Amino acid sequence: MARFIFLFLAFLILITNVTIISICNGNSIHAVCIESEKQALLKFKQGIVDRTNRLAFWVSNGDCCRWTGIVCDNMTGHVIELHLRTNPTWEVDYEVDEADERSMLGGKISPSLLHLKHLCYLDLSNNDFGGIHIPKFFWFFGKFTIP
Repeated sequence: MARFIFLFLAFLILITNVTIISICNGNSIHAVCIESEKQALLKFKQGIVDRTNRLAFWVSNGDCCRWTGIVCDNMTGHVIELHLRTNPTWEVDYEVDEADERSMLGGKISPSLLHLKHLCYLDLSNNDFGGIHIPKFFWFFGKFTIP
């Protein structure tokens, strides 16, 4: 039953504008990035189409806890939240314009996210992953709830 619920929530991430969250502790104020988690995020970035370079600061010599969209536990440095929602103007006027389309992330969702063992918040809403099927590895995530 838990797997069915998670699959349904993952489906909502990809198909609708639903944000999936859970309660996490920590923030990125004093965290130092865990190298293996940084490498997982860089591998994830390789599959992403980022037309407006939102993820430009995601580089191998940087601290992933300081990257756009990443929140780390302030005690352990583990990545606990991934905020990659696109905030389009069409949320107000219901029309998708060219600028909105360019700002949306696309591409493939890499199974490298499975290396983020402490991830408890994932928001990929308002992006365009081309109607891809929910990746099978999403079954291995577990602690997500909907608000």
